[in-house]
Formats: sequence, structure tokens, C-alpha cells
Amino acid sequence: MSLLVFLVIGLPTSSFFLADYLTKKINENKHSIAQLDFALELENLAALRFAWNRSSLHGEQWLMLSTKLAKTQGDVAYQLALFHQDKPAQAIFWYKSAVRLKYQEASIALAQLYFQQDKLNEAAKILAALPEELSQKLNIEANLLKVNIAINRGDLAEVSLIISKHAQQLKLTTKGLLLLTDIEKYQLLLDKNKTFESSLLTMSCDNSIQLFATNIKHLKHTESLIENFKEQVLNQAVCFLPVRYMPINALDCSMEQDKAIRCNELNWQPWARKIDTRYVGLMLPKGGANVHLGILYFDAQDGVDVVAHEISHLLGFIDEYPLVADHIKCRSSQNKRFAQNISVLKKRYQGERGVIRTKVLKQIAWAKHIKKATPILQPVTSQSNEQYWQLGTPNKYKDEVGLFDAQTCDNSVHQKKSGFSAFKPLLQRTKLQYFALGFPELYSTLIKDNSMQYLMPSFHYNIALAYFQQAPFQQINIEKANYWLGKAASWEREANRRKRIRLGEF
Repeated sequence: MSLLVFLVIGLPTSSFFLADYLTKKINENKHSIAQLDFALELENLAALRFAWNRSSLHGEQWLMLSTKLAKTQGDVAYQLALFHQDKPAQAIFWYKSAVRLKYQEASIALAQLYFQQDKLNEAAKILAALPEELSQKLNIEANLLKVNIAINRGDLAEVSLIISKHAQQLKLTTKGLLLLTDIEKYQLLLDKNKTFESSLLTMSCDNSIQLFATNIKHLKHTESLIENFKEQVLNQAVCFLPVRYMPINALDCSMEQDKAIRCNELNWQPWARKIDTRYVGLMLPKGGANVHLGILYFDAQDGVDVVAHEISHLLGFIDEYPLVADHIKCRSSQNKRFAQNISVLKKRYQGERGVIRTKVLKQIAWAKHIKKATPILQPVTSQSNEQYWQLGTPNKYKDEVGLFDAQTCDNSVHQKKSGFSAFKPLLQRTKLQYFALGFPELYSTLIKDNSMQYLMPSFHYNIALAYFQQAPFQQINIEKANYWLGKAASWEREANRRKRIRLGEF
């Protein structure tokens, strides 16, 4: 180092430890501008920290200084992680740096980020590595997160254990009080011998539904869906009990993004004894929404339009978009009416027009809404001069109720061979074809006309079916299945439906 430099910054030329001298000067705030600049060139820690504290938060200089300091300063690494919250990979990198430097706030924040990404094991490992001695604030935050992780894992024993130890401490914060309130509200720790609370509304409602979700966030989302459902046309046709918690590991569900959710429905059995509704529904983190008999499955990304579409299936409506190729309803023309909005019928008929019309109308749930002047049969002459009647209403009657082609069975391998097709009452597209479209007034009227006839059986039927499908098939399975068929039949008012359900013929 030249004598000129020593003279400029006012340092003695005798031997000394330069870094210690500069650090002392800066820490005592007795340095000159030249000394600070020189110390920054040397990347002196005290100088970097001094400049960092006085830089504009998140400015260019702040970011440059932070990157240098974060190598050894846990709080700075933590601040960099916060700066990169919109870039999770970078945030995790800096959180990990801060954790390595034993900055405990970073451990909590990193665990929280992993939790938000549904990486529950990684979050739990971070929390487990924390020392036993923490500040009260961090201890509360850690326990809050541990409770939420246990809830998302379905580990209610762990939830109960943490709360029994730390309830008083959790009550000291707003977040803690809210969590304890939610646990009570959603009955997470309900005694196994107690039933979920009912209400006079659902007791007088034919189509009552109990919805479940597997974590606090999704419970609240489900509540918002129910609130938004009030704007749907179907709102008057169903009623909901308060949303309840279901451990994610309770039903052994298959959840793949582009495939319909499937669960082991035998596992609904212990829950069924607590539930006093006809139908149940479950929100899961992912998977394709669908209705299986009396159970609705949907995921956390589904909006109210999807939920309304699926609930319409519980009420006896069939999709108006193409079903899977071998769907049971598209294997042949129907023997009897089976849905509110779809009939699967032969396309060609021969004979007296009035007789055929009368016969066809008996196969249609919306028959009484078709005007006498609205045609449903058109005369056709084949290439071989054979005369027959083609089923369907011409498009010029587009504003009338009639028999219009539906796409429901378009994928069926049997449709062309057997000469049948699916028909719907309206030419217009509806929510049964596209989720975002409306639910026609006619369909609401059909629910009133046929209030019980086309409903799905109660969810108890699903349990019975699961017993029948269980392998190896044993007599005890038959006895248990018949028990649940009886439970399902008890929800029916019509003798014919009760009989069909008791026989397992739905």
C-alpha cells in the first residue's frame, strides 16, 4: 500500500491490523468518508453493514450490499429471501442460507413456505431442527405451523397433543385464537361417538348435503363456494349443513390432476354414523370433479360453476357433452326414463305417427312441456324408398321445448350399430355441456315436476356397493351391504325407488 493512500485516509504507517482498525472506527462512527470508501473496497463487514443500514430498502445499492452480507449475516439473508417472495426458488435459497447461519426467524419462514407449497415433510423437518429454547413469539409461530401441518396430514392425535400443551400460549395471539376457533367450528376434534349438528332446514330438505374438506384453507374455500352457490339457479333445490373437516388420509383417495377422484368408499362407514344428510361431498387438494351415486368429489381449484354442474348430477341430470365410450347409459336405447334432461332412444320408427309420438313421449321426463304443435317426428324416405319417421325436432323450433340431438352418447361404440341417439329438451347449450353457461328455467321446473324420481340414491348406497365389490366376496359382506341399502332406502318416499334400492338395482 502506498504512503499516499495512508496519508489520504489518515492511517498511521506503523504496523497494525487494518481490518480491526477500520471496523473500530466505523462501529464508533468516527470514520471519514474516505475511510468508509476504502473499507467498502476491502468488503469490510462493518463497512458493508454500515452502508446497508443506510441504503434505500430494496434499492439497487441495498440489493448489492445484501448479496455480499448474506454470506455471513443471517438476518440479511432472511431479508433477501423476503425480497424474493415472488420467486420461490430464490427465496428458498436465501432462507436456507439464513437457517445455516442460525437465524431462527428464517426457519419459521422457510417452514411456512414449504407448508404453502404442500411440502409438509420438508416443513416438519425444518421445525424439528429448531432448538427447544425459542422466544415466545417464535415458539407460538412454530406451534401454529405444527398444528396446521398435523391438520393437513390428517394427524388429529398430534393436533390434540399440541393444543393440550400450548392452548394457553396460542391464545396470546390473534392467529392462535383464530386457529383454535376454527378447530372448534369445524369440529376437528369431535368425539367419535357424537354426530355432526343438524338443523331444521336440512331435516325438511329432500336434497341435503354435508360437504367436507381436508384442511382449514379448503374448509374456508368450501364455505365461500356454498355462499356463491346462492346465486345459482339450483340453490332452491338443495341445502347444505355447515362444512366439516375430513382427515385427508381417512378415505384412501386417488388424486391425479387429470383423472376423476376415486376413494375407497367403505371408509365413509364410520363417518356415516355422524352424518344426517342425503348426500356428502369432499373437496380434495387435486383431482377431477365427479359424482359417484350419492357422493360428490371436487378439488380446491374448482369454482362454483363446476360444483353446480356436479350437484345437478345428484338431482338427476346427465352430461350433455360426450360421455366415456362405454358409459352404461350409452350401450343401448333406454327401457325407461332415467334422467331429467336426457333420453336415449331409437332414431327411426315405422307406423302411425300419433301412436309413435305417444309411445316416445312416455320415455321423456319433459314430455308435458312439449307443445302439441311442436314436432318430434319427421318423415324420411330412404334410398331404397323405404318410408320411416326420424326422431327429432327441427332446428327452426329452436326456442321451443322438443327433442334435440345431444352429444351425450357421441363417443359410444354402440350408437351407430344399434341406431339410437341421445336427446335433450332444448337446442341451446346449457351448464350440462359447458360449466360456465346457465341452467335453463325449464330444468328448474323439471326438478319440481320430478322432485324425487331421478335423484341419485343417498351416499349410504355407495357404502353398500363397496361391500358388494369387495374381494373376497363373503356372506358377512352381503349382510353389511344390506344394512347400508336399508339406510339408503330410508331416504326414499316412493315405494318403487325404495324397492329398487333395497335390491341394489339403482
